[in-house]
Amino acid sequence: MSRLKVATSQRLLRALEDAPFDGLILANPSNVAYATGYRSVADTIASGTRMLACITKERQLLIAPAGDAAAALDSGIAEDDFVPYGRFFFEASDGQHAAASMSDVHADMESALTEAIARSGLTGAIGVDSLVPERIKILLEQQNGVDVAAEAHDWVLSIRAIKTPPEVDLLLSAIKCTEAGLDRALEAAYPGITERELASLVAQSMVEANAEPRFLVVTTGPRSALSDARATDRAWEVGELLRFDVGCTYQGYWSDIGRTAVLGEASSEQERCYAAILAGEEAQLARAKPGMTAGQLFDIAVEAVEDGGIKPYRRHHCGHAIGSDVYEWPIIAPNSVAELQTGMVFCVETPYYCLGWGGMMVEDAIQITDEGNRKLTSIDRSLRVVPA
Repeated sequence: MSRLKVATSQRLLRALEDAPFDGLILANPSNVAYATGYRSVADTIASGTRMLACITKERQLLIAPAGDAAAALDSGIAEDDFVPYGRFFFEASDGQHAAASMSDVHADMESALTEAIARSGLTGAIGVDSLVPERIKILLEQQNGVDVAAEAHDWVLSIRAIKTPPEVDLLLSAIKCTEAGLDRALEAAYPGITERELASLVAQSMVEANAEPRFLVVTTGPRSALSDARATDRAWEVGELLRFDVGCTYQGYWSDIGRTAVLGEASSEQERCYAAILAGEEAQLARAKPGMTAGQLFDIAVEAVEDGGIKPYRRHHCGHAIGSDVYEWPIIAPNSVAELQTGMVFCVETPYYCLGWGGMMVEDAIQITDEGNRKLTSIDRSLRVVPA
């Protein structure tokens, strides 16, 4: 069993001791992975609910398609804790691999879940996350001794929000892969290089470090104001801004870093605007601490940017928690009463998008500590100047 699986499953089970329910049925892939340690490649390409985790204080069972059997067992799921459904054929060279006999065991997810409930002894009040289908809730309510208590999605998110040490290690690895890609792209940049060429350099660096590129917003000139645009063949010209908003996953954990550069000497307006958004992020870095609310941290960022000269500074959020999902609870949003807690990891950001002129951003990851916070990113946060 991996160090990560031990840490996350134990944290979930400890929290379940004081939860308002006796067991859990989870369908969100990130929740399933948190509870069981298994993350399916098929979940990145398939639509709809494919897997369920059936969790009691004594056992954690995985219900999944038969096609996941070999990979799930290889990940450390015990044979008796895997309940397959559907048809998929594996052959075994010695004729004895358990996955080779897991086709057609159960016709569908419903019958597999019924078997999992029997194996786990699931009874009492059951919490379900937001992706559990209605038909599964109805099935649960038909089981003797089982009562669907309430939506447990927010409760699970609150548990996942406090990162275990193995999770922080993976987040740091994802960050390092991304920072290496940003440095490579900027070191190789020259007048006329295209957005796609820059994005490719970032992606290559991520892949070489065993990470998976997940989003590559690499935009130049007026396109840098397009918040989530794909890279194109547009060439970067002297005097223009270049905005990066890029991230990868490393063994299932995300990075999300924003940086800005200019080709040749920056204009006074570019310098003024960047100084303002950097002041907003620096205010968050200086003041984020346990006990303050996400809404208070949002107000701190906006006030600092406006004091720096961009007024009004209009934002719907100035950051978000991050982990096995890129956007996790809580969001650093106006009026949010969610409290920052020791162990939470956030991306703090202060982007600025001015259509027809350009866009810029700076975004970094921090971990909330007893003393305040520590910055997990280390790459240069200044307005990077690339020689023309």
